[in-house]
Amino acid sequence: MPSRPDFILPISIQNIEDFSPEAIVKSPRTFRPQDVLNACRNVAITPPKGTPAEVLAIAQFVAIDFIALAHSTGLFNRQIKLWEALARTQKVEVHQMSRGIFNKTKLPQFDFSCIDHKGRCIAMARYAAAEQSGQNLDYLRDCREFFKRAEGITGLAGVFVSYPSPFAKNVLEFIRKETNSSDSIARFESILPKLAVPVNLVEFSRSAIYDPTAGAERHSLRLVHPDLSKKKLGAGTVPALSLDAMNGDDINDQSDAESV
Repeated sequence: MPSRPDFILPISIQNIEDFSPEAIVKSPRTFRPQDVLNACRNVAITPPKGTPAEVLAIAQFVAIDFIALAHSTGLFNRQIKLWEALARTQKVEVHQMSRGIFNKTKLPQFDFSCIDHKGRCIAMARYAAAEQSGQNLDYLRDCREFFKRAEGITGLAGVFVSYPSPFAKNVLEFIRKETNSSDSIARFESILPKLAVPVNLVEFSRSAIYDPTAGAERHSLRLVHPDLSKKKLGAGTVPALSLDAMNGDDINDQSDAESV
């Protein structure tokens, strides 16, 4: 991984008098899902000029939106160390892959590092897509290589892997096997044996329709592993925080939280 990130996205609290994710994780069961959502809305992520839309989308999902999603579903119970660590994220550093030695060509492939106030990498994420439409990318190989890079990070609390829709089936099957997802508890803990941390898989969809109110294309990010589909959770749009899980009538329904 290059020593200097291509993009640095600072994360800050907009109103210090209101709740923040860091306050929420200290006593999560005393807060309602709506409280957590409001705390996440109180977090601002500032992309530098020229930041690709998919970079902003994934950085926001990992560092902010996932906190609300995991709380509303009860997933935080099984991934508590990762959940608490993400609340301490101060910035997201992004390294973009390239090919070539002298005439480098930037690729739509990125490594993300969530950095806390002590400068430690507490979580990593990977997004990769084919260089051109219609081209094939070996997503399983890409995933394995990302895990190898993550092995050298001390203090890592979890990893995320995001690929375009439809999410690569061979990667999904590989992760399900590695994390023993046939077990009712292990499938939500989603622990990678070599890294000993949770892995979450995220499907990235890009809308062909420009959203004039948002001033950008709309994007959807869906958690495909662990599978929380029975409650229709995990979809989000960027740049605004808008988890489908938070827009339904069952926002305070925690009936499935114990099973997770």
